[in-house]
Amino acid sequence: MGWKGTMRTIAAAARAADREAQRRNKQNQKAQMFAHSGSAVDDWEAHIDEITSIHTNVADRIDWHALANRPRPPEPNDHGFHQGQAEKALASFKPNFFHAFRGGSAKLRSRLENQVSDAAHRDRKKYDDQLAEHAKAIAEWADDIALAKRLVRGEAAAIRQVIEEMQSLSDSALIGTEIGFSIGESFVHAHPRVHGDDIVPSMRRKQLASGRLSETKMPVSQFNEVYQDYVTSAALKTAGDLFHILPLNEVYVTCMSNILNPQTGHQEWTPILSVQFVRDSFMRLNLASLDPSDSMRNFRHAMKFSKTKGFALVEPLEPASA
Repeated sequence: MGWKGTMRTIAAAARAADREAQRRNKQNQKAQMFAHSGSAVDDWEAHIDEITSIHTNVADRIDWHALANRPRPPEPNDHGFHQGQAEKALASFKPNFFHAFRGGSAKLRSRLENQVSDAAHRDRKKYDDQLAEHAKAIAEWADDIALAKRLVRGEAAAIRQVIEEMQSLSDSALIGTEIGFSIGESFVHAHPRVHGDDIVPSMRRKQLASGRLSETKMPVSQFNEVYQDYVTSAALKTAGDLFHILPLNEVYVTCMSNILNPQTGHQEWTPILSVQFVRDSFMRLNLASLDPSDSMRNFRHAMKFSKTKGFALVEPLEPASA
């Protein structure tokens, strides 16, 4: 083969390699596009799920009736275990011929006697530590008993104390900006300030068969329904937390949203959902499977909602009190 033939072969090989590189590059680009669009869709779906399933993660339950009757922590036992073991070893000591190679019987007995003294000291220290821990346990037990009895009696100050502790330990950012509370004679009325409808994405995302990401404006009806699910989920979450941390049979939740008042033309905190939750009915709910908006039918509630206009002002079922 002449040099021209050789060059043509090299050129053909180069073109083939270039085509293969371009093919792989397109495959990589397509894979990246699929991964990017798939991730974007997953993020969108995860956000929708997060804001409409707040109610599935409620506070751990506290049984205040059981706490009110919890027995006193038992006293620690000064059984002197280590001293007993050392005394047993001393009592069983018998001099023999081989002790001479280990310093003599007298030295070994003295060592065992010292071990008895050391063991007694160890046991005393352990007992003193147990007494200190027991004193702490008794103090906590007494505080828990006193608070539990006050809560079971329905004392407003005790209820407020538990609510304030809950607020300091929990993160209510997903529910809204803050949660206010008023306490009645036999109930608590929570009024969370929920997020506005900007918490709902205005665009829908889906991945096309080509792998590309498609974003389209979310229909008004779907947008409003997602926001409705968010608000009702926040109400369920608030009620669930209160039922789990307080011995209450009734909880009112009135969700406030910063919406436009058509009469004044200003954004105002407005009640858009008010619900009277009853413990027995609430505890029978399957929170993981229910539709938050539909679940409102299980309780007396005030909600003016339409798919085309969203929420409107409602009158709270129970007025806020101090």
